[in-house]
Amino acid sequence: MKSICLFSSYYNGERIPYYVKYYLAELRKYFSEIVFITNEKKIAGDDIVWLKESNIQEMMIANDGYDFGMWYKAMKRYDITAYDQVGLINDSCILFKPLDSVFDWINTSHLDYCGMVSSRRRGFHLQSFFVVINKNAIRPVYDYFMETGIITDYTQVIIAYEVGLSAHLQRLNLSIGGMYYSKKNIEQHNPSFLIIEDLIIEGMPLIKKKIIFRSYRRAEYISLLRMRFNIDHRHYIELIERTNKNQPCIDFERALKDFSNANLFDIYLYKIVLRLYLIASKSQLLTFLFHQLILLRRHLKGNKDRNILITSEQEHTGNK
Repeated sequence: MKSICLFSSYYNGERIPYYVKYYLAELRKYFSEIVFITNEKKIAGDDIVWLKESNIQEMMIANDGYDFGMWYKAMKRYDITAYDQVGLINDSCILFKPLDSVFDWINTSHLDYCGMVSSRRRGFHLQSFFVVINKNAIRPVYDYFMETGIITDYTQVIIAYEVGLSAHLQRLNLSIGGMYYSKKNIEQHNPSFLIIEDLIIEGMPLIKKKIIFRSYRRAEYISLLRMRFNIDHRHYIELIERTNKNQPCIDFERALKDFSNANLFDIYLYKIVLRLYLIASKSQLLTFLFHQLILLRRHLKGNKDRNILITSEQEHTGNK
């Protein structure tokens, strides 16, 4: 079977982060070809050697249109319709253990368009950080990318590509599914954050890198508070290591060195604010005022959505 993986990665500096190399090395077992797509910059000489020795092609391009823009540009260069299987994968997650069970599922599920996690936020779709396209869906996916082109607005990227592509393929009667999904009614939230503990216990081999590196944008803390989310990365590392104690796992200590954030002050401050939030949430008046603050913040950003159950895309823990 002829297959290709288009791996989108965005990072600063010359060195390819350890967790990205770990991910690429594992993907190399399952794809005939891998294209490492990253933003234009100098790559360290020994990393260039590593890519060549690993038979991984590099493609450096301007970062327009987020991951979908990178994939669009790669599809202009590589004819994906000539392959039997295509992976669209990005570096927004840390792969912490082998992908054997995932590709066993992909290759026996007989789905046309399959992913790691499905979500019902804004409509049923596969989360874009890990998608594998099988033969029947490759041409429709390619055509959709060519017709849609590069979109630079983040919210519109989510609507047109992450949600819109899944809906388009369903309209064509192609089969779609995620290996992991929420069994709870959490349509307004991102399952890769809200139920990440459940997903780890169920066997999912990925975790959002911002959970481990605590690389949250300031605006995202509002959503995290509303989810009662635990931002202490040590909690998730301990859960992963305990759940997978008999399996080979990534070296988290080494991974953390690439994104050093030794100061734990943000964790302690967040816990204090979370405690205050939980107390305040028991008061209808304080809850009302908190919601008005969120709506005011949206209004100042030009967002007129007044559905308080739905966080704006810029507030919500999103793609990267």
